[in-house]
Amino acid sequence: MTPVTARSRVPRSITTMTVSDLVANRRQVLDPLYDELPPLSGVRLRSVRLDGWAPAVTLRIDLPRFADRWEGGPGDTVQCHLQFGHVEDFAMDGWEPPVLVDITYEELAGHRLAVRVEGPGVRLAFTSNASLLAGHLSVFTQDSDGGDGGPHAFVRRLDAKLYDTVPPVTARTFYEHL
Repeated sequence: MTPVTARSRVPRSITTMTVSDLVANRRQVLDPLYDELPPLSGVRLRSVRLDGWAPAVTLRIDLPRFADRWEGGPGDTVQCHLQFGHVEDFAMDGWEPPVLVDITYEELAGHRLAVRVEGPGVRLAFTSNASLLAGHLSVFTQDSDGGDGGPHAFVRRLDAKLYDTVPPVTARTFYEHL
């Protein structure tokens, strides 16, 4: 058992470690909506943000299933940011967003992960710290073409006060701070 799986309510081997086990702030951010975050296969990757000030990568994704608990209004999709810190060995091939991807990870020595993000026309690979952050959760109704340009109901009060849609990628405070 590793320190990551030791925090889980259910004993797991490393081969069945879930993303919920890795998210450091899951109790505050994810637990109010999900009993357990679904596996990150078939997620829609909306954006990839490389932090200019720290070795971090933030993925904006649509989760593969709707929340277990939601009372905040209409919507059919939950979107969130997953931030990977202390990133090294970053490589990216292709990019035509949005794209359906599988996000996989393997535990490495020294509390590190080998992360792969793969889908049609895109491949990301990097290593990171094994503690992820989640943030900017919102619920929205996908456009008929799969777009996310319509209204978003943000879970966090500050996000809801500042934004009613996803801001442009130039909004550094939104994309760099969870």
